[in-house]
Amino acid sequence: MGNTGFSGGFKAVHADDGSDCRQVTDDGRVLIDGVEYRAGEAHMGGIVVQAEA
Repeated sequence: MGNTGFSGGFKAVHADDGSDCRQVTDDGRVLIDGVEYRAGEAHMGGIVVQAEA
C-alpha cells in the first residue's frame, strides 16, 4: 500500500506479483490472518492500517 502522489491518493498492490489489489484500493478492507483491518491515507501523508472494532 502506498500513496499515489504528493497531493494524495491511495493504492494497494499484491506483494507477491505487484498486481493491483482493487478490493483494498476501493474499500480499504484488509484481511490479515482472518482479522479485518481498514487501510487508508493518513492525514499528513502515508498509510494507516487499523483493526476494525
